[in-house]
Amino acid sequence: MRQRFSALVPFVLLVLFPWTSPSANEPRQSRRPAATELEPLRKADAPIVLCIDDKPSVGGQPSDQAYAKAAASGFRSVLTLRARTDGVDLWRERLMVEKNRLRYFNLPVLAAFPRLGQLDEFLRLVRDNANHPMLINCAFAERVAPYMMMFNLVERGWTDERAVDEASKSGLRREVLQELARNYLKARANHKANRRIER
Repeated sequence: MRQRFSALVPFVLLVLFPWTSPSANEPRQSRRPAATELEPLRKADAPIVLCIDDKPSVGGQPSDQAYAKAAASGFRSVLTLRARTDGVDLWRERLMVEKNRLRYFNLPVLAAFPRLGQLDEFLRLVRDNANHPMLINCAFAERVAPYMMMFNLVERGWTDERAVDEASKSGLRREVLQELARNYLKARANHKANRRIER
């Protein structure tokens, strides 16, 4: 049985994404939270990860109301790591997200581990302050773990051991994660060296 990457999923998501419909008596218009209510979100140094379901083919796609609540709670963007092969209508999801004035990014994960270019793109998106607070929407904890491992290494300055330990909680093998981290950091160093030579 897959173990969820629970360390990355704050309990606040249970409040932000209730799956019940509002009653007829509740007002339909969302109020904009005061700036002081959003301070904790704006100070976050990492995106918030929500793994929808361990079996994406069964469903688990957030509703339009969930995205409206995310927007009302101060989120600015949604990055989904899901692909069409997960049984998700990405076009519909994009429309729901953008209807709520959130930025939408799709980085479909089609293999067990990301390619180096996908890691670069992920880091580019999460580095952009205009995208934060960001909600990362994925199907499996194992899918987001390598991305967050590289974020923790490159952006947060975690040690290799700490980042790999955290990512391995998803059920992925430590040695595979260590190799991915080594390969990415080596490719990154080579790229920087080549840029210096070109100057």
